[in-house]
Amino acid sequence: MALLSDADRVTLTQHLAPITKKVDLLLFTQTFGATESGLIAKQVLDEVASLHEKISVVEKNFVLDTEDKAKYGIDKAPALVVLADGQDTRMRMFGANTGYEFVPLVEAVLMAGTGNVELMPSSLEAIAAVDKPMHIQVFSTPT
Repeated sequence: MALLSDADRVTLTQHLAPITKKVDLLLFTQTFGATESGLIAKQVLDEVASLHEKISVVEKNFVLDTEDKAKYGIDKAPALVVLADGQDTRMRMFGANTGYEFVPLVEAVLMAGTGNVELMPSSLEAIAAVDKPMHIQVFSTPT
């Protein structure tokens, strides 16, 4: 059973239309001892990827793909790494991107696929002034 309704698929297809770069969604999951969230994460990503020819899902085994895990700094599953034209965007998401987490997933795919970051000029200036590595995490939870 599809997670997205027909109306949502139409809206999302229009929303993803500006994508020009290839977007690879690396999904780290594990088969044995995995939670249901890994299966849901895959279904969500597959449905999003089916809406645009430049979006693809690449499955990685959390247990066996140790080089990729180390390369992308993945320490839990399910985990998503977003690549744009093969380059690491440094965007990571953990768990299944459903509910409140679905919009940030779509926005991450759009940023990777278009190269556009919709921030106010003052925010872009503040980011440009950062002169050392930073680790930013965003957590969302239903109220």
